[in-house]
Amino acid sequence: MFTTDGLSPMQSGRLKAALAKKYRYDGVVRTLQSHIQALAAEGPLELTEGNGMIDYSRTHFNRLASHKEQDAYIARLRAKRYFYVNGWVVPKLVYDAIRR
Repeated sequence: MFTTDGLSPMQSGRLKAALAKKYRYDGVVRTLQSHIQALAAEGPLELTEGNGMIDYSRTHFNRLASHKEQDAYIARLRAKRYFYVNGWVVPKLVYDAIRR
């Protein structure tokens, strides 16, 4: 499931640490690795990407002083990348290890 071919020892260690990190999923605390394995057991993993527009705040946008600042805010949000496995946000390192 997780491909570590071509990763340096440092990258492999970072991947293991990211997979061992505990999160709360639907009220249950478990590691990212066990959560992804549970998702894989339910069906195929769907890998998607998104931009940062999900973090858009109308209040913040309206409080910006000029049109130039508002354009910069929108550009920053569009430049931000999020990586999803079956709708759950995961680090890019984990996303790449699954995608390979």
